[in-house]
Amino acid sequence: MLNKLFFICLVSVSLLSTLNARTRAESSNAAQKEEKVENLRYNKTIRTFMAQDKRIKNLVYNAYVYIAFPSIGKGGLIFGGAYGEGRAYRRGMWIGDVTMSQYTVGLQVGGQSYSEIIFFKTEHAFNSFKKSGLISGTQASLIGGTSGVSGNFDLTSDTLVFTSGNGGLMLEASTGAQNFTYVSREH
Repeated sequence: MLNKLFFICLVSVSLLSTLNARTRAESSNAAQKEEKVENLRYNKTIRTFMAQDKRIKNLVYNAYVYIAFPSIGKGGLIFGGAYGEGRAYRRGMWIGDVTMSQYTVGLQVGGQSYSEIIFFKTEHAFNSFKKSGLISGTQASLIGGTSGVSGNFDLTSDTLVFTSGNGGLMLEASTGAQNFTYVSREH
């Protein structure tokens, strides 16, 4: 009787271990597929920018670091806000995650979605960005539908920003600030 009980316990533990390993493998496969889809989304965003403006191709290969945001959602009615998640790359390698929050006030109505790439030409410019994480400025735009790459401007002589409208309808003449949070993947 004791041998049968021991055998049943051994078979049960073996079955539970097998099921647990299978569940972890399925979960790992799902995570890998999700990561692959995200990587493709970022790669497509970067390639699209490069195809629309030849200067960007040079910047992708020569900038110290660039940050790609595939989609930033923005909306406002007098007070506005925007949010997006991006990735920082150095020489094509993913080195960190970045979130952007924007707060604005002024004449604004509507909503839009856009992509953005920020290029840091020097290590000093990128380190300053990581330290402060805040960019302020005034903007004016009238967005209707979708458009090509635009809005390229110097934040400093070593930092360039390019945006590309994904869609929406927005009228804006506002001032505000973008707050960035950088989390490194490097150890």
